[in-house]
Amino acid sequence: MNRIKYFLLLGTLFIMNNISAQTVVKMDMPEQADEPLNVVALFDEELPEGIQVVLGLMGYEVEGGTTPYLFEWLLNGEVISTTDIAVFTPGKGDDLTLKVIDNNKCRATTSFNLKVASIPGTDSEDKDDIKIYPTIVNEYIHFEFPSSNGDKAWMRIFDINGKLIQENYLSESMDINIGLISGTYFVSLKIGDRNKVQKIIAQ
Repeated sequence: MNRIKYFLLLGTLFIMNNISAQTVVKMDMPEQADEPLNVVALFDEELPEGIQVVLGLMGYEVEGGTTPYLFEWLLNGEVISTTDIAVFTPGKGDDLTLKVIDNNKCRATTSFNLKVASIPGTDSEDKDDIKIYPTIVNEYIHFEFPSSNGDKAWMRIFDINGKLIQENYLSESMDINIGLISGTYFVSLKIGDRNKVQKIIAQ
């Protein structure tokens, strides 16, 4: 009997010595968000067709989730940027989408309602009877257009992010004091069914 107890004890010690010890590692839980991740499109201005646009932080808002965020911009299903801004040349029917991923891998998506104004008229007559100059601006921009039908011209100035900065209706050709801070802008002048867009640099 003592011999049986000896072998049982020896076997128990052998098994205990060969069982791998389990290590418990305490892992930090990811930071929990106070609110769910959400991204909202704010930009809703008309864009000139064929003119490069930079859409940045003024055009959308990210709420909730946990920082830092990752960004993915898609134009017609193709990735065009993985930063917080997108540079693209809008065309009619384009589909622009922004996907945001937070630090917990939560995702949110928003689509932009792109309203793209075509620039009709390709012959020299259409180009010549609507004028916007100079392109390097200190104070004034000269707008020249035909007004034989009594139509007013719709003048708009966009910043490089596509945000509408200034707009006026002009009844005749004139100089406008724009009062812009230094930078690059796009000036649109639309009369009737024709529209001209000019890139300017304010100094």
